[in-house]
Amino acid sequence: MLSGNLLIEVDETNLVPGQDLSVYPGKVFRRQGGAPGQAIFGTKFPNVAGENMQLFDKARVLSDESTGFPSFAHGQTGVSGVGRTASGISMLMSAANGSIRTVIKNVDDYLLNPLGKAFFSFNMQFDYDPSIKGDLDVKAQGTASLMANEVRSQRLMQFLQVAQNPTLAPFAKMDYIIREIAVSMDLDPDKVTNSMEDAAIQAEILKGFQAPPEPPQPGVPPTGPQGGPAPQGQAPTGPQDMTGGGGGNIGVGAAATPGEPGFSGNVQ
Repeated sequence: MLSGNLLIEVDETNLVPGQDLSVYPGKVFRRQGGAPGQAIFGTKFPNVAGENMQLFDKARVLSDESTGFPSFAHGQTGVSGVGRTASGISMLMSAANGSIRTVIKNVDDYLLNPLGKAFFSFNMQFDYDPSIKGDLDVKAQGTASLMANEVRSQRLMQFLQVAQNPTLAPFAKMDYIIREIAVSMDLDPDKVTNSMEDAAIQAEILKGFQAPPEPPQPGVPPTGPQGGPAPQGQAPTGPQDMTGGGGGNIGVGAAATPGEPGFSGNVQ
């Protein structure tokens, strides 16, 4: 606040008495005769905004270390070093999620687990339904199953990268791996994956789309619209017709230039 303002000092002995001392752009102070010298002085305080920003950044770093939840995890930009690449930021996010999972695990261990045990003990002691009686152990496994599912997904992806080697690919059961990856991502494997038979059919369909057209064989007459030989003097039609003429023998030609017969601008 002080560095953005100006402290003004006025020597009234060098000014004409009775003047308004307010300051604004274009203000004129009337000076009276006397010893030469400056009558109005301005004092500017040093700007310490840069040092304040450094203190702010240091406080943010200490907050990240104390909470275990770094700034880049909630959208902070300008991450340098390892976080500049996709794999690096993924590694940092996984490390940041470890502390979050620890907090959630504490909720399971110290809130949900005792609460579930208390409800179970109450029902075992006071409920009149004998069919629910039993010797059970109540455990809150929300975070445990989540962490196990995440580790399983990562291991499946690593194994899939290993199985992409052409030498090792015949030894991997790709259909099982793909289905397990879909399950670890909470997807329905029956809707997002194909069986071996369906995968073979789809591969043949995609191969037909990606294969280049076969060149005409020498000595083989071109086929017509119904698969038979094309008429004399007529271009082939169907999939082998690459001209776009539709089987006709009349070309589109070129527009007449000035001076040629048929040019509409010629003077008759």
